[in-house]
Amino acid sequence: MMNVLNVLYDLYQGGVEHLAITVSNEMVQQGHNAFFCIISGEYDATLIERLDSRVHLRILKKEKKARKLGYLKQLIAFIKKNHIEVLHVHQGTIMNFYLLVKVFCPNVKIFYTVHDTYIFTDLPRRDQVIAKLICNKIIAISDAVVDNITSTGVERNKIERVYNGVDFTEFRKLNTKVFDKDRIVIVNVARFIPSKKGQDVLIRAASQLKESGYCIQVLFAGGMLNPNDSAMSEMQKLAQELGVSDYVSFLGNVSNIAQLLENVDIFCIPSRYEGFGISAVEAMSVGIPCVASNVVGLNEVVNDEILGRVFEAGNDTELAKQLIYVIEHYDEYVPEAIRDNVLKRFSIQKMVSKLIEIYQL
Repeated sequence: MMNVLNVLYDLYQGGVEHLAITVSNEMVQQGHNAFFCIISGEYDATLIERLDSRVHLRILKKEKKARKLGYLKQLIAFIKKNHIEVLHVHQGTIMNFYLLVKVFCPNVKIFYTVHDTYIFTDLPRRDQVIAKLICNKIIAISDAVVDNITSTGVERNKIERVYNGVDFTEFRKLNTKVFDKDRIVIVNVARFIPSKKGQDVLIRAASQLKESGYCIQVLFAGGMLNPNDSAMSEMQKLAQELGVSDYVSFLGNVSNIAQLLENVDIFCIPSRYEGFGISAVEAMSVGIPCVASNVVGLNEVVNDEILGRVFEAGNDTELAKQLIYVIEHYDEYVPEAIRDNVLKRFSIQKMVSKLIEIYQL
């Protein structure tokens, strides 16, 4: 049994946040003491509700003066009081903060998960050096992320590749929607960041499918990082300009993805870059074929034609072509085969077991 603390600066809707919660829940399922800390005290209450009641939650208090020092004192006290053995961090931009934690808690093992391509290379050089210094291991979510980290000079033996895992109990029901060529439902689940996630590419591809006579409905599930961002209004304008406003819906954040997937024919993830693609795993776990951009990281997930198709990132014409291929060959995709493939590779049980092995090295 280990005492493991997952730490996030804040807790709002996002893939990293959901994953940290799922990992903590599985830790207690496997008989470990799981702890969860939110440094800033800023969080979405609906996410807190997803934590297993056996996970020990600590939300640090804001102090009027010397706020960072206050956070540091509280976290160190929490680590010492609960005899934390492993501190697992998920954001590299405050490595100097964790350096001080290591100074005052020298026996705690620190692990840092890099959750996307380019995150590590985009860190200030100072934070890269500190991560290399204080972390027992740096966890990469795909081989693509491993390559990104090693490009900065980090030794390969400092890095462990651990694929993200999904709690498939939330996605236990196979998709049973009857495929209807008169209403083809395509969904994308992602943070609304077109420059990365490629929502604009899918809108342009939808326009081409419409022109080719296909009756489609494209659903975008996912909110913006900044509520004042203009990205969604810009995409709504693009849909209007291309004449597909009636064929495209912007749903914002969706709390029950499994329920959304019950009424979907094709999952599309048109990212310009992507460290992994956990939303694609969730969709395929209920047997939905996937059309994904052929970028490193994502092509480790959609790596077999039984799962769907890949296309050149950013190329809306190629995306439209691959969507049409899936539509015209839909009866060739076997939901059970798609589900079995991802269940074998990406279960949360497999992920957490691997993490525990690494912690114990």
